[in-house]
This record gives sequence, C-alpha cells and structure tokens, in this order.
Amino acid sequence: MKHRTIPIRIQKNEVLLRRLPKNHKVRAEIEEDQAKRWAGYRGEAALDFHLSKLPADEYMIFHGLRLTNGQYFFQIDTLILSSKFALILEVKNISGKLYFESQFNQMIQTTHNGEQKGYSNPIEQASQQARELEKWLMKRSIRLRVEFCVVISRPSTILQSSSDNSLIHQKITHVQYLLNKIEKLDMTSKQTPLTNKELKKISKTFLKEHTPEKFDILNFYKISQDEVIKGVLCPVCISVSMKRIDGVWVCQGCTLKSSDAHLKAVTDLFLLNNDQPISNKEFRDFLQLNSSHISRRLLKSLNLPHTGTNKGRRYHPPPNFHLISELNTITAKSTQYPFKTLPRQDFQ
Repeated sequence: MKHRTIPIRIQKNEVLLRRLPKNHKVRAEIEEDQAKRWAGYRGEAALDFHLSKLPADEYMIFHGLRLTNGQYFFQIDTLILSSKFALILEVKNISGKLYFESQFNQMIQTTHNGEQKGYSNPIEQASQQARELEKWLMKRSIRLRVEFCVVISRPSTILQSSSDNSLIHQKITHVQYLLNKIEKLDMTSKQTPLTNKELKKISKTFLKEHTPEKFDILNFYKISQDEVIKGVLCPVCISVSMKRIDGVWVCQGCTLKSSDAHLKAVTDLFLLNNDQPISNKEFRDFLQLNSSHISRRLLKSLNLPHTGTNKGRRYHPPPNFHLISELNTITAKSTQYPFKTLPRQDFQ
C-alpha cells in the first residue's frame, strides 16, 4: 500500500558527502551517521523478501508511515494491517551477539572482535509506537488490536537475555521466523475481523494523513551555503566541477563530456534547499554558470513547474522529484547518470 523509499536523511547526507571538502569539520560525523542509516535501511529492506510471501488479499503493508496525534509525529518503519490486527515491525540490522538486560532495560551488543556497545531497548521503542498508533486509531473510532515485534534482520546474530526476561521471547524474532509469528497472531486473535470495506477505509486514512519528513540538513549541521562545493560535479571524478563549453559539460579533470550532467546538480540543489522553489539567480550560482542566458535556456529545457514572472519567477521541483532523487542516491557512486534510467519526459 505504501512502498519502501530511501529516507530523505540518507538522500541529503549523500549530497553533502559529495559536496563537502574532504577535510570539513563535520564530514566524519556525517559519514558515521550515514553508515548507520544505510545499515538500518538495508535491514528494513531484508524484510521485503519475507513479506512478499504474505497473501496479498489478507494483508496490507505500509512502509515509512509518519503520523501525528497532535503535537508530535511518530514514524512506523513497517506496518502490517490485517482484518484482525495491526502489527508494527521494528527492524534491527546488528551483527554479533545481542544481550537483552532487564534490570537496566538495555540491549548490549558484543561485536566479533569483543567490543561492547550499549543501546536503548528496541522493545521500548516499538512499544511506544504501538501506544501512539492505538491512540491514533481510537481518535478515529477504529477498534483494532495493535501488536509489535522487533525483527533482527541478520540470521547469524546471536540473541541472549536474562532468565527473567520472558518478553524478549514474545516480542523479538529473527527475520526468517517472522511469518510464523504473523501466522500465530492470526490464529490466536480473538478480535472480530474487520470487513474489507473497513480495512480499505483505514488504509486510505493512513495514506491521507501520512506526512513526509522535512529535514533541513544544512541547518542541522550548522553548514553555510558557502561551505558547499557548487557546480556540476563529474560522475567519474565525483568532486571535480565541470564547465559548460559549446553546449556540453566538460570535466576539468578527466575531460569527460556530457550533455545532461546538470540534471544531478539540479536535484542536489532542491534537496539542499528543502524542496523549496528556486530562482534563476540561485540556479545560476549553484551550477556556476557565467551567463544568465544559458541558465534560462537550461531551466526552460527542464520544463520545471514555475510561479511568478520575470525576476519574480520561481522554479519548483518536478512532480516525481523524490523518485529521481532516490535514483541519484542509489547510484551515488556509479559512473552512470541515474536520470538516464528514466525517460527524459519523466524528469520534465
């Protein structure tokens, strides 16, 4: 019902890692954050194979739902909706040995080299999400049992717990046993099943009230626009800018030539600008163009939605902008331009 997408934070991190100097003071922090987020995303994606085996006419699957009960938002990475229950899945992609300690309510990881790291108990996190979803459903007069499960995406991860921690065995499972867990929930549920009409109504409400996350990454890391490397970056040399010569982009390092290398830079600009509309001047400055005539011609060729006229004209991201930015992220280290995987008119 709602497909998994690469989180906006990962997409914006990738832009910064391409466009910050190697010695920038926060680069190491961004790299560390990005490694954790990619690991988390890969763990969530590991679910997809198993969830694809669920009967499509019995279960609805939602990825990345972000809802609110008023003042605060709560996000559910994966939600399974059936006629008898709503199941929240909290995925952890952690290797080594995990020990769930009940006295201080924490999860302790022992890595393969013997190093230990402490984490908050993921059961508490999933339980909080379940409580928020219950409140959300009650406000809309929907009576549905809400369950949660912490899924360990690596089959090789060893799970241990203190002897008095029976909740661990109920609420934590390896990904390969998830379908058994779902089947057991279905068999033991005593709730009167919802009708297909009721399920479709809930599904539409989920999708209607989902609010995508907004994240101002430059403000978060206290980075000014002047610290960001501008220009059209070469897909081979990565951080080396290209110059516009006779209607073609030419890399000043490897001499690669491209007619559409600016497309990726446009996506970077919108991501750094928080999807806000841009002016001709902002476009020209970011792409490091010397001529306003060339920038107008390039903007016109993109056929971006726009408002205003003359100097007050502002250009908006295309309707499928986030699909394009996802493709950029997936192929961030590739020598292939991700825009070429879409027909040109899709970008327009």
